[in-house]
Amino acid sequence: MEDKLQSYGELGLGSRLKRLSDILMKETQLVYNACDIDFDPYLFPVFKVVIDQNIATTTDIQEALQYTQPAITQALKKLTDKKLVAFTIDKGDKRKKQFQLTKKGKETHQQMIPLWEIIDEQVKWLTEGNASSLIRHLTYFEEQLKEKSLSRRVLEKYHSKPF
Repeated sequence: MEDKLQSYGELGLGSRLKRLSDILMKETQLVYNACDIDFDPYLFPVFKVVIDQNIATTTDIQEALQYTQPAITQALKKLTDKKLVAFTIDKGDKRKKQFQLTKKGKETHQQMIPLWEIIDEQVKWLTEGNASSLIRHLTYFEEQLKEKSLSRRVLEKYHSKPF
């Protein structure tokens, strides 16, 4: 049977990327489950920023990932509920929470390192195929959207066409 999303060409790109993201998340969850790691792949980016920065505020995470504040808050709550991260209140600014790994978070991180290396290796292999790297294409695509949004590009063209 024909894959309709593929047949929609560039119009279906967002839906295809979402579908691919869902597949990658599901497959990664299967790996974590098989290795008895209680972790949600959707939490990876926020967890990794906390790991990389040692101590991170919501603002630090937002700047690093360019996620919305509610998405970061939700991920941090889940990581806190799983006891992977904990926070302290900034002494200089009582409104600021500083997040860092807990003992369990450090242990979970160590358990995940070899898996992340293999996941990275396998996804790299899948994204390179016979063509130039999908990751390079996505980076270029994201950079172009930062320069000028898709909505602006479309509306400029739309308003300049005689109908």
